[in-house]
Amino acid sequence: MMRTLRTAALAAISVLLTAWPAQAATAPLAAPPATAQLSVELCPPQDPVVPGEDGILEVKVTNRGPATTTDDTLVVVHFPSPGVVRSADPPVTLTYFGTGSSYQVPAGLAPGSTSVERLSLEVSPSTFSFVTVNGDVQVFYPGDPDRSGRTTPYSLTTADTEAHFMVGASSAWEAGHPVPQPGDLTGKPGATVDLPLWVYNAGPAYSRHPIDVRITVPEHTTLTGTVPYDCTATGPRTLTCHFPEGPRYHDAVFIDPAVVIDPSAVAGQVLPGGTLDVSGQEDCPSPDWHTDFAVTVD
Repeated sequence: MMRTLRTAALAAISVLLTAWPAQAATAPLAAPPATAQLSVELCPPQDPVVPGEDGILEVKVTNRGPATTTDDTLVVVHFPSPGVVRSADPPVTLTYFGTGSSYQVPAGLAPGSTSVERLSLEVSPSTFSFVTVNGDVQVFYPGDPDRSGRTTPYSLTTADTEAHFMVGASSAWEAGHPVPQPGDLTGKPGATVDLPLWVYNAGPAYSRHPIDVRITVPEHTTLTGTVPYDCTATGPRTLTCHFPEGPRYHDAVFIDPAVVIDPSAVAGQVLPGGTLDVSGQEDCPSPDWHTDFAVTVD
C-alpha cells in the first residue's frame, strides 16, 4: 500500500515539473516602469573674457527618456572661486556654495524637451590674463537610472586685463573710493606738508601692466625729504614714478611727496600749478588721467 502511494506521488510531481517550464515560458514578464533620462549640453563663452567681466554659459538640460519628469531636476554648476555665477536668464533661484551654484529645473519636463538657461559667469577681477578656467555642470534627477549625476565639463579663456584709472589730490574718500578733487591741501608759510596724491583703479580688472605717473607740485612749493618709492625727482617741483603694476581693482596707489611752502607766502593765498598725470597700456586716454591741484596757505 505504501509503495502504491509513493508511486502515485512521484508521478504527480513529475507531471508538475514537466508542465512548469511551458507555463513559465508563456507567462508575460512585467515591463520596467518608464523613466526620464536627463542629459546636459553646454555652450561656454566663445571669446576670451576680461577678468572682472562676465561670460555667458548656456546650459541645455534635455529629457531623453520615455517618461516626463515627476520631480525637480538639480543642476549643479561648478565655477572656480573667487569667480561667481551672477545671474540666469530666464531667471531662476541660484543657490550658492564654495565652488559654484545650483538651481532646479521644475518637474514636468516632457520626453524630448529641453530646459535652457543662460548663466552669467563673472570672472574674478584678480584672475590673470590668458589662462584657461575649467568647470563642469552636473544634473541629478531622482528617477534617472544614473543616480550619480550626469557631468559635462566646460572651459573658457581669459583676455588681457583692463583697468580704468582715475587720479586725484585729496585725502577725502566717499563710498569706498577716493574723491577726485582737491581736499585738505593746506599749510602755513615755511611749513612742510604732505600731498596725498593717488591713482585709483575703477576696474574691471586688476592692473597687470606697468604705469607711469608724472607729478608737478604747486608754485611757491619745493620738494623736500625722502622721494616716494618708485619715484625720481627730476627737478625742484617735478617727479616721475614708474610702477611695475598699477593698483588692484577698486584700490589705489598712494604717492605722498612732501613739499615746503615758500616762507614769503601769505595766509589765504592759493598756490596753483599742481598737476598729476598717469599713463598705462590697459587704459584708453581719458580726462580721468589728469588732475590739477593747489595748496592753500593758512
